[in-house]
Amino acid sequence: MLKNSGAFSYPIIFRLETGQYAVHERVERDYFTFSSFFLKCIDTYVCICYNLSKINQIKQGEKDMDWKNISGEKYDWTKTRKPERPYMHDYTKTLVYKLFLAIPNEAHTESIVYETFESALEVIKKVDLMSLGMPKIVYLVGWQYLGHDSKYPAWDSVNESLKRECDKTAKDSLLWLMEEGFKYNTTVSLHINIQDAYKDSPLWDEYVKEDLITLNADKSLCEGDVWNNQLCYIVSYKQIWDKGVIQKRIEELCDFLPIQKAGTIHIDAMHARADVGHGWSLEDIQAARNKIVRFWRDKGIDVTSEFCYYETPDWQARKDQLTGLMPLAYHFSQNLDEYIKKPASLMCGANISRRFREGISDEMDKLFGASFNIEGIIMKGDWEDTFFDSFCKCEPRYRYLMSLDRKSANITPDDITAEFSDGVKTHIDGRMYKNGELIGDDSFVVVPSKYQAENVYFARADKDVSVDMKKAFGEDGEYSAFRFDKNGVSRNGVKNKLEDGKLLLKKGEVLIIKF
Repeated sequence: MLKNSGAFSYPIIFRLETGQYAVHERVERDYFTFSSFFLKCIDTYVCICYNLSKINQIKQGEKDMDWKNISGEKYDWTKTRKPERPYMHDYTKTLVYKLFLAIPNEAHTESIVYETFESALEVIKKVDLMSLGMPKIVYLVGWQYLGHDSKYPAWDSVNESLKRECDKTAKDSLLWLMEEGFKYNTTVSLHINIQDAYKDSPLWDEYVKEDLITLNADKSLCEGDVWNNQLCYIVSYKQIWDKGVIQKRIEELCDFLPIQKAGTIHIDAMHARADVGHGWSLEDIQAARNKIVRFWRDKGIDVTSEFCYYETPDWQARKDQLTGLMPLAYHFSQNLDEYIKKPASLMCGANISRRFREGISDEMDKLFGASFNIEGIIMKGDWEDTFFDSFCKCEPRYRYLMSLDRKSANITPDDITAEFSDGVKTHIDGRMYKNGELIGDDSFVVVPSKYQAENVYFARADKDVSVDMKKAFGEDGEYSAFRFDKNGVSRNGVKNKLEDGKLLLKKGEVLIIKF
């Protein structure tokens, strides 16, 4: 079986009834229509079909894969500084956010709804207008049972309170939303949990009977925290893997909803802890977690999660666990040395976490950029203005810095700086220079905006400012300026000309500059 090294496209080889071969060189990651026949491609395997009149779906990653052979070894990213396998999405170029739909009431008898599937699409549309057409992934929180954290570890029921009136079932509404999202540059996927188990879950009796809950030294069930007025218990990754339970449940979820088409899923609270009562060490549990993540990837699905999961005591140096296996931590945390050693393509973040930090690393977003907590902004209501302001202050700068190579960092008594490729240098107070020209600080920024085209720039100013575009970016002459606001980019630009190579920005302007 041939294998394609490309990350996002697949050659499909057909053997015709005449004995000749036909090759279609590029196929979208998920679905491809050829001569009215419908194929689905899983992972990076080439599909070979011997008769065009009877094309079978080839699920190479599922059909021939023996899950018992999946490695639990920690991936050594230092050898290549690349992921173990290409991720299904490029998270350095993708706006990732969670959308909170629902939560159970205190009695767990009904759902408190923040967004239905129908209103969620309106949120997706608005976010798309305010994000310059960049690709996006949204993970739905509270899509199942009565909402967030409800009935875990079960995932087999869609929250009926979120249903559209025109649909027969809530599942139909969710399927509709997942498909509609693509029209707005958005992949819609799910927020789930594999660690927590609640006594009111349909799977509780099975998990206890099959001995899948982490045990304390005295063989009692290991308790977690109280969420939504309910105590959770900690599932043992090692137990659910060795007994084939998690594999079956992942396959059932993929059959239930088009997660493979989304190519990504968010697993909440994917912490590892020793299962003392079963005799499993922390390292055993971490190895089982690695296998679970690899099993998802075998199905063409990236796993993102809440944290980076260093899982080392404060007095020890932090240890990588999922770098190169997991592309994104929603609440991201790295120290200065880690930022320099690891390309953003190995693992990046949705927003910066103030947890698990080390000393001066608390302001690393000033040096390397960061996204922002979109979920929290939307939950507060009347969110558009805050979202737009946060997007403009964070995203263009963050995406630009992630597109560059991180070269080095320097610490002096008065400053901390980071140097990147293309002559870019940042300071701990937020200043950013390119070729010695100041192109951004806390009050303004001018950076390339490659989501539109080459020679296009995003510009925002909270004060009157000028930027030498010739010195910084080699631009000169005439340009068109397009207003950007929460309704998107204006259709008609205003033509202008640089003055001695300098772009003049007025206080309050947010522009897309095209040369």
